[in-house]
Amino acid sequence: MKVLFAALGTCGDIEPFLAQAEIFSEAGQEVTCLFPEQFRESVTQLGYDFIGFDKGFLELLESQSGKNIMGGGGNAWKQLKNYFKLAKNSLSLQHLLIAQQRDALNNLNPDRIVFHAKCLYYIIAAMANPTRFTFLTPIPCLTHTSSEYPHIGFGKWKPFSKIWNLKSYSLVNASRRLAMKKFIGKYYSDFPSIEISSNTIKDFELTQLQTIYTVSPALFPRPENWPETAKIVGYFFRNQVKAFQPARELEDWLQKYPKAILLTFGSMSNTKPKEHSKAIINLLQKNKIPTIVNTSWGGLEQIENSEESIFYVNQIPYDWILPQLYGIIYHGGSGTTHQGAAHGCVQMIVPHIIDQYFWNRIIENRRLGPLGISIHNLDIRKFEIALIDFWTNPEYAANAKKIAGRIKLETNRDTVLNFVLNPTSS
Repeated sequence: MKVLFAALGTCGDIEPFLAQAEIFSEAGQEVTCLFPEQFRESVTQLGYDFIGFDKGFLELLESQSGKNIMGGGGNAWKQLKNYFKLAKNSLSLQHLLIAQQRDALNNLNPDRIVFHAKCLYYIIAAMANPTRFTFLTPIPCLTHTSSEYPHIGFGKWKPFSKIWNLKSYSLVNASRRLAMKKFIGKYYSDFPSIEISSNTIKDFELTQLQTIYTVSPALFPRPENWPETAKIVGYFFRNQVKAFQPARELEDWLQKYPKAILLTFGSMSNTKPKEHSKAIINLLQKNKIPTIVNTSWGGLEQIENSEESIFYVNQIPYDWILPQLYGIIYHGGSGTTHQGAAHGCVQMIVPHIIDQYFWNRIIENRRLGPLGISIHNLDIRKFEIALIDFWTNPEYAANAKKIAGRIKLETNRDTVLNFVLNPTSS
């Protein structure tokens, strides 16, 4: 079969789709990836056909408005204004991205489509042909409800009461479904056989849309009220070690510091990378915590005259380095959270945006590490208290080891293959 994997976002959004693309390709399926143009080279090197979304989406995230949201700080009102500014700037781009989704579907004519939450056109297309489409997300608390946690859009706040946690899903998703008409309303005529409205979209998403949550049930158990169309299948990891050759200096450093950690903000950027890097690295040095600092997309920077216990890298495969470390301090993306848990690492999150606050609470609730401090309000005194707890609390290390053992048993490649390729028999 021809399978189209369609996703919009940064590395954290794309990686779960690449992990599934690897599984489907190895099972003999013909894989095409519809990702932002910036990922063309890395995807084609893996041997998959590629269709590029306009570069403007990721460029917008790198704009000042994007950086203000990712790590600009400020109060809730300032953050809300930044969100509206970014949304306004993205209006014309969103129309282009939807047209590109439509063109890819019509030109490629795939047998199956596995799509990301930002691919709005495919939600409507799925209503016309449900068995052809599967919604995949590495983040829970989007469509299907949890009484323990509110909708992911409220992730920055503490959970409400069970009643208000459940009500939050209706509030957020009702607004989202109304907004969808603004972007894809002109394409409703592509599907004359179905009635499209906020109510029919709601009913379809909650009861009929095939939905795969690539989330560990050890971290987020499947709520009992979910329909059979919603599955939690565990987090799948792509093998990124195949072509990696570590520098001899890094291997020697690891020999010298057998208890060490990784500091990384992944693909997150912020408006004060030098200031944040200096503050955090100074605390790591003060508390004698050997650290590999991954500068990655620029959210962290190298600090001059760092001590020998600080080793800088620019990109490193997590599945190579994490098994060799005590723990990880990071931004809190779903993929890195699962990587850390799978490799038995103690964790501390410095959340930047929406879902990262949710994973911050998950790590605290599962006693895998302390509650981290937001990048928007990086109080150094509070950060140091959490850092010392992260480094010295034996409960975290014991729990991390237990969770890692459970995660190793959670995933089965055939589960997702059967759900996507043979949905009526799943």
